[in-house]
Amino acid sequence: MSQLATITRSGRAAFAAALAAKPLHLAWGTGDPAWESNPSSAPSLINATALTAEVGRRLATQVAFVTPDEAGEIVIPTGMAGDVVQESRYSIVSQPSPYLYIRVAFDFADAANVTLRELALFSDTKTKADLPAGQRYFVPADIVDAGIMVAAQILDVPIVRSPSVRQTEEFVIAL
Repeated sequence: MSQLATITRSGRAAFAAALAAKPLHLAWGTGDPAWESNPSSAPSLINATALTAEVGRRLATQVAFVTPDEAGEIVIPTGMAGDVVQESRYSIVSQPSPYLYIRVAFDFADAANVTLRELALFSDTKTKADLPAGQRYFVPADIVDAGIMVAAQILDVPIVRSPSVRQTEEFVIAL
């Protein structure tokens, strides 16, 4: 009798390395305002392939392999225990690992004055060929092929974008 094999730690590192080699964009959207008053109305994201209402996306600023490290300088919130934020710490490593750190630094004008309720990481986004060289932020009209949605999140607390704040998002994907 044949059984599905266990994906090993090194196999997961290989998946992370393959993902890290692709262009990665973090997209954000306005979602549905009803999610704020009724969080149970938010859809399941397991089969999602797009955001509900994408505003734009930015090419990842940093992609690196990390490993869990209680003394690590990368701190990622993982949940709440009462009023206490639970967090995990990581350190950057040079060799592929099953943990991929992604940091995206948006510019001041990106989605200025917009309320954001959803985020998603995409691989292999394709943009129009006639865009300015070096452009890193793309609105939906700039995109020819959205690519593959790798991970998505409906925000617990919406982000109200201010043009006086340079929004930075960072997270770790465990593969």
